[in-house]
Amino acid sequence: MGCANSRAKDKQLIIPRNGDPKDRQRRSTVHINMSENIRELMLNSGRRTIVFFGGPKSGKGAVIEELVESFGVKVISAESLLHSALHKKLAAPGKDGSKLETAAMLSQLKAQPTLVTLEWIFELIKAEVLRYPDIVHVIDLLPNSKIILRDKTLFDNAAELLEKFEETCPVAFAMHLYIDKENLNKQLDSTAQLKTPEGCTAPGGINDEADSASTKKRHALYEEALKPVQKYFRESDRLVEVDVSSMSHERIWFKVVRMFASFDLSERQNNNLIVIFVDDSTQVQSLIDRKVRLIKLVDIVDEPDAEFDLMMECLLYQIAELGCPNVCYAVDIKGSTLEKAEEQETKKCLVYELTERSKLSSHLNKYQKNMLNEEDESAAKSWDCNEYICYKAPNNLTLLFTDNFDSKRAEVIATSYCSMDKM
Repeated sequence: MGCANSRAKDKQLIIPRNGDPKDRQRRSTVHINMSENIRELMLNSGRRTIVFFGGPKSGKGAVIEELVESFGVKVISAESLLHSALHKKLAAPGKDGSKLETAAMLSQLKAQPTLVTLEWIFELIKAEVLRYPDIVHVIDLLPNSKIILRDKTLFDNAAELLEKFEETCPVAFAMHLYIDKENLNKQLDSTAQLKTPEGCTAPGGINDEADSASTKKRHALYEEALKPVQKYFRESDRLVEVDVSSMSHERIWFKVVRMFASFDLSERQNNNLIVIFVDDSTQVQSLIDRKVRLIKLVDIVDEPDAEFDLMMECLLYQIAELGCPNVCYAVDIKGSTLEKAEEQETKKCLVYELTERSKLSSHLNKYQKNMLNEEDESAAKSWDCNEYICYKAPNNLTLLFTDNFDSKRAEVIATSYCSMDKM
């Protein structure tokens, strides 16, 4: 993804001007079905628990990893908890109390599938939630183990046990990453049709066709086990469904991060990096007076007329060295090549621009606001008079530009910063 016209839609994804229309259409098939009730629950109900599920090939693991990195949520994996608990429960008797190897554990579990109950799973999860009561939890609820999922009675009393679980750990909503069966079959069939060189197999010694068939079976087991859980959250209007059939991780994450950002989760973690670009530091003097760190580009390079990319690299290096600030950084571009940024090409990256100008306070969490206001309460909010052009990136990065910036210049700097920040 790269540049586009700046003001087309609110929070518009910047994409290449000459991008393939078919490619854009394919990527646009990521849809999120969510009611306004869910946003209200996250913002005002005090509920901090989210249930996550997604079958094979849904990209669930990658999305959860990104949520941890960007929003500081705590992941509770039912499968990991079960794995650890089963090792203890099935420790080899009569020897030295050593734990069973995974293969031996799975063998016993296969012989005694009723060892695992949904009630036990919820007890393990509840204990973990209560250990960290004041943070947002993402619960990866359904184990991917075929041995466990083959027990068709495991989720029969899901509604009853979920109600009991919510008495102690109320859930805001459940999110389901799904691939419709037709698209999943197409993806797997195309993989199976790839010719493997003679004598070679896929990882693990399984050929592509066998691996495809196995994935289809796991997907069917998963979808069947999921039905009672889906029904429970759908009936209370708390089910978010995300169509990830496009298989585009970048596009899927872009949609999901926009949804989670709307829950104001930035207030519950500390990696909320804001950088304000100015061409006259007096425009943000009230912020500087409140100990906001000012970086003058001409002071961090030997040659103020250094090439644009080198100047951006030096800026990112300086910010990385200084670390995440208490509030934000102000970057003065006066006298540097960034003053003529509009002459550069826009980089390709995942970033979107807010259509309306916004004040700094709308991007700050409570901690950051308190840091600005504690200096002089009588002058509180005097630092919040400017309205900025704003760009957002999925890694919880906010780039602001004073309103005298040319839109092209702001776009070039924002996309360059974000593309280099990924290196």
